[in-house]
Amino acid sequence: MPRSSLGRRAAARLVERMIARDLRSTFRRVVWLGPGPEGVPDPARPLVLYTNHHSFHDGYFLWLLAVRTLGRPALLWMNDFERIPLFGPLGTLPFPPDDGRRRAATIRETARRLHDDPAHVFLYFPEGALHPPDAGLGDFDEGAFARLARLFPADTQWWPVGIRVTWWGEDRPTAILAGGAPHDAPDGRERDRLRDLLGVLQTARPGDGRMLLDGAKSAHERWNLARLAPLFRRWT
Repeated sequence: MPRSSLGRRAAARLVERMIARDLRSTFRRVVWLGPGPEGVPDPARPLVLYTNHHSFHDGYFLWLLAVRTLGRPALLWMNDFERIPLFGPLGTLPFPPDDGRRRAATIRETARRLHDDPAHVFLYFPEGALHPPDAGLGDFDEGAFARLARLFPADTQWWPVGIRVTWWGEDRPTAILAGGAPHDAPDGRERDRLRDLLGVLQTARPGDGRMLLDGAKSAHERWNLARLAPLFRRWT
C-alpha cells in the first residue's frame, strides 16, 4: 500500500476520533427524527445532501449521518481550509471566498469524485455562511443548484436534511436531524423543503426519534446523593 495512502488513513482516523469526542462532550445526544435514514436516499446513486447552517457543529453532524450512519464517503467545501486543513483526509475541499479559480477547481473535483464513485455524498450548505437560528434560513443562490446539477452525474439524488439544536432538560444541548424525500433534480423548491423540515424539528420532544449518538452523561444524571439528604436537611 502506498505510504501516502497509509498516512491519509491514519490522519482520517485521528480526525474522526476528534470529531466523535467533540460531539459526545458537547451534546447530550444527536437524534434522527422520522423514518430512515438508511435506505431513504438510494445507496447506488450519487447524493447531494443539502441543509441549513445554524450551528458551528453542522459539519460534524453531517459526518455522523453520512459516514458513520450511512457508511458513505463525504465531500464538503470549506472556506477556511488553509487555516484548518485537518479535515482534508475526510473529504473536505478548499473553497476560498476570494479565489474564484480555486473554487472552480474544487467544483470540478467534486463532480469528478461523484462520477467516479457514486457512493460519495456531497454535503452542501446553500446559505453559504453560518446564520443565527433565530434569523431563520438565509438567502439561497438558487441558480447554484442548477449549475451544480449540470456538472454532477445525471442520476444524482438531492436530499434535504434539516438540523436543529435545542435543549431537552439536561445541561448540554440535543441536536435533532430530519430528512425530507429525495428528489431527482433541483426544481427551485429547495429552500421551501428545508423551511418545512425546520418546522417539523420544532415539534420534536424528549424521547422522540432515533439515537445517532449518545453523549456522555453529566454529573447531575450520574450522581444520586439521596443518602446525604438527612444530613443536609439538618443544615438547611
